[in-house]
Formats: sequence, structure tokens, C-alpha cells
Amino acid sequence: MAAREDAAAVGVPTAAAPADEPARRPGRRRDDSKDELILQAARELLIERGYDGMTMDAVAERAGAGKSTVYRRWSSKVQLTVDCLLCAKQVTIDEVPDTGSIREDLLSIFVRASRMKSDDLMTGLISAVRDEPEVREVFHEQFVAGRVRLAREVLERARLRGDTAPGVDLDMVAAVAPAMVHYRKVVAHRPMDAEFAERLIDTIILPLATGRPADAAAGEQTLLADAR
Repeated sequence: MAAREDAAAVGVPTAAAPADEPARRPGRRRDDSKDELILQAARELLIERGYDGMTMDAVAERAGAGKSTVYRRWSSKVQLTVDCLLCAKQVTIDEVPDTGSIREDLLSIFVRASRMKSDDLMTGLISAVRDEPEVREVFHEQFVAGRVRLAREVLERARLRGDTAPGVDLDMVAAVAPAMVHYRKVVAHRPMDAEFAERLIDTIILPLATGRPADAAAGEQTLLADAR
């Protein structure tokens, strides 16, 4: 009240803003285009240096942004890492062509995932998954549960074509490949290359899904794809 009276005394208008008009926030408007640059920089650093080597200062430098800009959006490295995971592109069933072969469908998942470098990002998150509950929860949903669902959808499509063994537990089969990929990348620290993907599919997934020996299952799937 004193401030208004002082202002009135020197002839300064003091009209209040209308009640339905939101108060203006000071400073410049947020530049949303910076968000993706920062997230991309964080993803690159997680892949190159891992979670322990990725710092907020390094992210700001890589993104060409001020440290204050980064901290205004993400108050901690954990929050930034969680958003990196949530924004990471994942393969969906709509992107997996129905080739008429379980083998070829599953291999196409590997090809698409490798292009997105999602497995490389997974490797960089080992310590965060171990030590940070928030990161662990999102990691599980994106890299484990999400991939199990995708494998299950591919196997269900094969079941409808009549390509799986009667009574096979597709939920269990769908969990095998993501679990083995996780072990290879996170525990054994070995690359997820095309050779491993083919061995995994030919010697484990196909026999489980079709109920046939490894060589026979792989050969049959090739013939089915050619025939269709």
C-alpha cells in the first residue's frame, strides 16, 4: 500500500492488471529448440563416456548452450538421463515388415535398433541403472519390457500364420532375446553385432518358437520367406 501511495504522489499510474490476465514472467521466453540439442548432446556423451563421464558442463559445451540454460531445464544429471531414455527412439511393430519368416522379422528388429544406436546408449547407462532408481525404472521399461513386448508381437504375428509350435509359451520365448542382449551388453561388455543376432535367433529363438532343431528351424524359415 505504501508503494502505491508513493507512486501516486509522484504521478505514476498504478492500475492493477485485470484479474483474468496472467502475470507476465520476467526474462526471455524459453527457446524449446535448445531442448533437443541438449538431449542429443547428453545421448552422445552417454554413448562415448558412459554415465559417470557425462557431466552437465560437458553437455552444455557439446550443445553450445550455457550451463544455466541446461540447469533451468534439468536440475540434475539423473533427470536429464531419464529424459534421454524417454525420448530415445524405439522400434515399433509397425516398423517391422511382415516377411513371412520369424527369422527375417526378428533380424529386421536388430538392423533397425543398430541404426538408432539404442544398444550403445544402453551400454553407457550401466552405473546409472545400478545406482539410480529413477534411471533403472525407465531403463527397464524402455530397454527390457518394451523389447519383450515387441518380440511378443512379432511372435504373435507368426502364430497367426501358423509358424509356431502348438502350445508354445510365447511370453517366455519373447523374454529370451532381450534378456540375452542385456547380458551381453551390460554384463559381458561385448558388442551386439550381426553375427551374435543371427546365432541368437537361429540356435535359441527359432527352436523354442517352432519346436524344431536349430538347423531345421532356420532352413524352414528361409524356405517360408521365399515361398511367400
